[in-house]
Amino acid sequence: MDKRQWQAHVSKHSTSGLSKSAYAKQHGLVYCNFIYWTKKLAQQSPDAFVVVNVTSSNTVKLKTESKSVIETAEILGVLEFPNDTRLVIHSPELVAQLPFLLTGNV
Repeated sequence: MDKRQWQAHVSKHSTSGLSKSAYAKQHGLVYCNFIYWTKKLAQQSPDAFVVVNVTSSNTVKLKTESKSVIETAEILGVLEFPNDTRLVIHSPELVAQLPFLLTGNV
Protein backbone atom coordinates (compact mmCIF):
# COMPACT_ATOMS: atom_id res chain seq x y z
CA MET A 1 0.00 0.00 0.00
CA ASP A 2 1.37 3.45 -0.84
CA LYS A 3 1.39 6.65 1.23
CA ARG A 4 -1.83 8.02 -0.32
CA GLN A 5 -3.72 4.85 0.57
CA TRP A 6 -2.50 5.05 4.17
CA GLN A 7 -3.49 8.73 4.31
CA ALA A 8 -6.98 7.77 3.17
CA HIS A 9 -7.25 5.12 5.88
CA VAL A 10 -5.99 7.48 8.60
CA SER A 11 -8.48 10.12 7.47
CA LYS A 12 -11.38 7.65 7.33
CA HIS A 13 -10.47 6.30 10.77
CA SER A 14 -10.60 9.78 12.31
CA THR A 15 -14.28 10.09 11.38
CA SER A 16 -15.24 6.44 11.87
CA GLY A 17 -15.74 6.47 15.62
CA LEU A 18 -13.84 3.17 15.82
CA SER A 19 -10.75 2.39 17.84
CA LYS A 20 -7.57 1.96 15.81
CA SER A 21 -7.68 -1.77 16.48
CA ALA A 22 -11.30 -2.13 15.36
CA TYR A 23 -10.71 -0.01 12.24
CA ALA A 24 -7.63 -2.03 11.24
CA LYS A 25 -9.48 -5.31 11.73
CA GLN A 26 -12.56 -4.12 9.81
CA HIS A 27 -10.43 -3.02 6.83
CA GLY A 28 -8.02 -5.95 6.83
CA LEU A 29 -5.02 -3.85 7.89
CA VAL A 30 -2.09 -5.07 9.97
CA TYR A 31 -2.58 -3.18 13.25
CA CYS A 32 1.10 -2.32 13.86
CA ASN A 33 1.41 -1.00 10.28
CA PHE A 34 -1.69 1.15 10.78
CA ILE A 35 -0.23 2.58 14.02
CA TYR A 36 3.10 3.23 12.28
CA TRP A 37 1.46 5.16 9.43
CA THR A 38 -0.85 7.06 11.78
CA LYS A 39 2.17 8.33 13.72
CA LYS A 40 4.30 8.92 10.62
CA LEU A 41 1.63 10.97 8.87
CA ALA A 42 0.90 12.97 12.03
CA GLN A 43 4.61 13.89 12.33
CA GLN A 44 4.82 14.98 8.70
CA SER A 45 1.78 17.23 8.87
CA PRO A 46 0.77 17.79 12.50
CA ASP A 47 -1.69 20.57 11.69
CA ALA A 48 -3.10 19.21 8.45
CA PHE A 49 -6.26 17.84 10.05
CA VAL A 50 -8.41 19.46 12.66
CA VAL A 51 -11.68 18.01 13.88
CA VAL A 52 -14.47 20.57 13.97
CA ASN A 53 -17.60 19.66 15.87
CA VAL A 54 -20.36 22.08 14.97
CA THR A 55 -23.08 22.37 17.53
CA SER A 56 -26.43 24.03 17.20
CA SER A 57 -28.63 25.79 19.71
CA ASN A 58 -26.23 25.13 22.57
CA THR A 59 -25.59 27.95 24.96
CA VAL A 60 -23.12 28.58 27.71
CA LYS A 61 -23.15 31.18 30.46
CA LEU A 62 -20.18 33.50 30.48
CA LYS A 63 -19.07 35.73 33.31
CA THR A 64 -17.09 38.68 32.04
CA GLU A 65 -14.16 40.02 34.04
CA SER A 66 -15.31 43.63 33.85
CA LYS A 67 -18.92 42.94 34.80
CA SER A 68 -20.60 40.78 37.35
CA VAL A 69 -23.38 40.15 34.84
CA ILE A 70 -23.62 36.65 33.46
CA GLU A 71 -24.28 36.64 29.74
CA THR A 72 -25.54 33.78 27.63
CA ALA A 73 -23.67 33.04 24.41
CA GLU A 74 -24.44 30.49 21.74
CA ILE A 75 -21.75 27.93 21.01
CA LEU A 76 -21.18 27.98 17.25
CA GLY A 77 -18.53 25.30 17.16
CA VAL A 78 -15.74 23.51 18.96
CA LEU A 79 -12.24 22.82 17.63
CA GLU A 80 -10.69 19.75 19.20
CA PHE A 81 -6.94 19.30 18.88
CA PRO A 82 -4.96 16.06 19.28
CA ASN A 83 -3.48 17.26 22.60
CA ASP A 84 -7.00 17.40 24.15
CA THR A 85 -7.15 21.19 23.85
CA ARG A 86 -10.61 22.51 22.95
CA LEU A 87 -11.44 25.91 21.50
CA VAL A 88 -15.10 26.83 21.96
CA ILE A 89 -16.24 29.32 19.31
CA HIS A 90 -18.92 31.91 20.07
CA SER A 91 -18.15 34.45 17.34
CA PRO A 92 -19.60 34.23 13.80
CA GLU A 93 -16.69 36.39 12.64
CA LEU A 94 -14.20 33.80 13.89
CA VAL A 95 -16.11 31.00 12.17
CA ALA A 96 -15.87 32.93 8.89
CA GLN A 97 -12.09 33.34 9.33
CA LEU A 98 -11.35 29.73 10.29
CA PRO A 99 -10.39 28.51 6.79
CA PHE A 100 -7.80 31.28 6.54
CA LEU A 101 -6.50 30.75 10.08
CA LEU A 102 -6.16 26.99 9.66
CA THR A 103 -4.28 27.22 6.37
CA GLY A 104 -2.07 30.14 7.39
CA ASN A 105 -3.32 32.29 4.50
CA VAL A 106 -4.21 35.31 6.62
